[in-house]
Amino acid sequence: MVWGGNDNAVQKWVKQLNENDPKLTTLHILSMRRLSQDDLKSIFAALAHNTALKVLYCSGHALEQEAMDQLSEALTLNDTLETLNIGNAELGQHDDLLRIFGEGLAVNEGLHHLDLENKGLSDASLTALAPALAKNTTLRSLNLARNELKNAIEPLDTLRCLNLAGNKIDAAGARTLATRLAQLEELDVSNNPLMEGAGALTAALANNTALKSLKLMGVTALNSDNEEEDTADSIHGNALMQNLAEALKINRRLSRVWLDRNGIESQALESLSTTLAPSGLTELRLRNNRVDDQGAKWLAQASAHDRRVHLDLGGNAIGYEGFELLPELKTSAVESLDVGCNGITVDDLEAIVTVLLQEGVPQLRLLEMGGNAKEEETEAWEAAITRLQAEREELEVAWKRFMQEQQ
Repeated sequence: MVWGGNDNAVQKWVKQLNENDPKLTTLHILSMRRLSQDDLKSIFAALAHNTALKVLYCSGHALEQEAMDQLSEALTLNDTLETLNIGNAELGQHDDLLRIFGEGLAVNEGLHHLDLENKGLSDASLTALAPALAKNTTLRSLNLARNELKNAIEPLDTLRCLNLAGNKIDAAGARTLATRLAQLEELDVSNNPLMEGAGALTAALANNTALKSLKLMGVTALNSDNEEEDTADSIHGNALMQNLAEALKINRRLSRVWLDRNGIESQALESLSTTLAPSGLTELRLRNNRVDDQGAKWLAQASAHDRRVHLDLGGNAIGYEGFELLPELKTSAVESLDVGCNGITVDDLEAIVTVLLQEGVPQLRLLEMGGNAKEEETEAWEAAITRLQAEREELEVAWKRFMQEQQ
């Protein structure tokens, strides 16, 4: 692996590429390094017949036409390179460069992962690249995060992983995307204003047999101090969760779901009590929602006899009453539980320890409780955790990393 930083580096890289140095399998050119267009042309020219390099990362470097021509030609000849990240945040403003790049991409037979994160891509500029994406037969993973996209891309039969996080996809775009899941196995649409469209996405999972991982973090919440707006995001977040629960009555493929920051309330979790257990989920994240003790109990009922291995409920409002769920999990395979930043007091902690010492969650190996302990409670927390781990040596408890400071 080469990252770049010493003098005459370009000449050395070109020499290694031309000589097919087997040690040069990854070339990561830092964005802070100043490369001329001639430097880039030399690297791309040497790439054309190289059979060793697997990963080329030169994000942050502007490309002009001659350099892009050289890269496009290299892609027509090279079938060894598997991962590529090129261009800077202005690339999306140059449809002509994207078309040139697309000419090589369309016929390339080696790339598996194309990373175009933060390249200033709009719906119009992506249109210039779309024909090449449709023709390419080897691409499996496409990262389009942190761009300016509002609409969903056309379905690609070969694509398995798609990252659209941090764009501007709205409810209409989400509804369109719900019809284009195709053969995707991993999808991230976090930090987009999907609002009511998020429910359409989760509802579509009822008829999906491919998707394994879905990330929808921050897609309904407006992060506002306005009570009416907060109510609106809970409506959309609750609908998202309820539609997911309905889909899980049929869907057995989905195994990983992240739903942080969506204003989801406990009432929306009731529907999970009968659908979660027979599903294939092994990871459910609900950080920073509005789940209280009642919601935790609904999850306990849902998780009592299933294959759940990781529940993340950090940043909610779960206290000891919510931890009454633990005895219900005596036959559960839950191995990891996160309840950080839930305002858990020392009294809550003592009660939780007592439950865990009475065989609550026997398979639990990691309990994350960071962000609950106050500075003046450190000794009490230390004593309680020490008592717990003395009897359950296999259990790791992470609680110090984000201790609340006394205001």
